[in-house]
Amino acid sequence: MLVSLIVATYTLGLSRGLKIPYLMEIYSDAVKDVLMIILIIGGAGALKQTLIQSGVGKEIGNLLDGLNMHPLILGWLIASIIRVCVGSATVAGLTAAGIVAPLLISHPEVNPSLMVLAVGAGSLMFSHVNDSGFWLFKEYFNLSIKDTIRSWSLMESIVAICGLLGVMIINFLL
Repeated sequence: MLVSLIVATYTLGLSRGLKIPYLMEIYSDAVKDVLMIILIIGGAGALKQTLIQSGVGKEIGNLLDGLNMHPLILGWLIASIIRVCVGSATVAGLTAAGIVAPLLISHPEVNPSLMVLAVGAGSLMFSHVNDSGFWLFKEYFNLSIKDTIRSWSLMESIVAICGLLGVMIINFLL
């Protein structure tokens, strides 16, 4: 990335007669735009690692095993809750995987591939203001927060619910 930045600075800036102070102003504005996104992703990753390293994820999984709920729905629900709270689909999926992994041992009838699909679908649930994808979509399409929730967030929720329905249908057929 540093090489790309140097090449872009020269080819798109200096070779066209732009001065370094002006280019630095452009770079400053660009960093301000993505800083919050990077902060959210970093914080979410730190939370995920804390849950895994502390053993809290395993304890939560053991507690949830006592619920009278299908493990695939439970995996989807855990990923969905983490996604809404944290914002990152990647963090939600990885954290939920760490939590539901012990459930797969106590439920050998559950296909691990279907659990991956259920957790992946749940990790897409309701993207909102704490998700970097939400802000990218909002900015690229120049939408208000309200319109982004009514379009992007709704679409993500539909994908998550349809994903769970598909997983449950496949589970029924297998």
